[in-house]
Amino acid sequence: MTNIHERFQQFLKHNLCAIDKISKLPFYKLYQEFSKLKWNEQNTLLAHPDKIPENAQHFLNIIDEAENKIIKWFIVNRQIGLSDSNFQRALNLFKTKYLYVNVPQTDEKVDLGIINYLQRLNKYQLELRVPQPRPIISMHTARLMRELHLLKKNRKTKYRLQTDNEQIKSILKIWFENNYTLSGEGIGYARRQLLEEANDYLVSKFGDSKLVYCHDPSWTWLMQEVIGMNDQGQKGMYLRLPIWRKGTSGQAIPNERKSVGTGGAYTLEQRQKNRLKNRAATAREKDAARKAREKKRKRESEAL
Repeated sequence: MTNIHERFQQFLKHNLCAIDKISKLPFYKLYQEFSKLKWNEQNTLLAHPDKIPENAQHFLNIIDEAENKIIKWFIVNRQIGLSDSNFQRALNLFKTKYLYVNVPQTDEKVDLGIINYLQRLNKYQLELRVPQPRPIISMHTARLMRELHLLKKNRKTKYRLQTDNEQIKSILKIWFENNYTLSGEGIGYARRQLLEEANDYLVSKFGDSKLVYCHDPSWTWLMQEVIGMNDQGQKGMYLRLPIWRKGTSGQAIPNERKSVGTGGAYTLEQRQKNRLKNRAATAREKDAARKAREKKRKRESEAL
């Protein structure tokens, strides 16, 4: 059983000495011609790109073609039983252990720059040769596909599968128009509450495979096109929307303020009335109420 470094040597031996059919030269010879070219002072461009020799130009052509075309003479790491992680380990060790690459069965040496090009070729060729995975189709999906096929055949219907965003937009619009109205009086509807109710509806009907968030494209479309508000500049979720729930008669139901914050005319007694509907006050809440009463009594006595 060979180790990963011996297999990496096999990878180098084959790809360095592989003969290109067009130039009739091994790959390392083409690289040597390219490595002789001079670069500018910043090492970003060739000093004379219009005077590239034919073999050096052919080396660059191979690198470019490797991104979109399978090069038959090149072998990837998996063909010699070397996993991607072990290939990277062996490559890193080789670059830190040696000063140059000895070409097998010859006395020639090549600089370590060729390792970077072999790594790039291996990456591109691996992406081209590994087959693309097929989607997993459940029995429910297969049944739906057959139903659509029969529907098209029997009803002469032209159907087109919409994207996720298009489907969610249509579903949210129908759900909103059935349950909410834009005509009402009083405080608006909390945006966070509306978002939670939208997700509850989606989960109850279609499962938790798709949820919407405040910056989701389908939610943004609902806010702007259906409700008529642009909330993109709103940093928090605490925003009141000009919408109201529909009652059984189709009329708007007045919204109730559920917040127990300190803003507005909400006093300590009102906050505690909301908080303590179904439970007794804790020791901390009792102490806070005592301090509030003392503070209020002190202000009243000072006013006299």
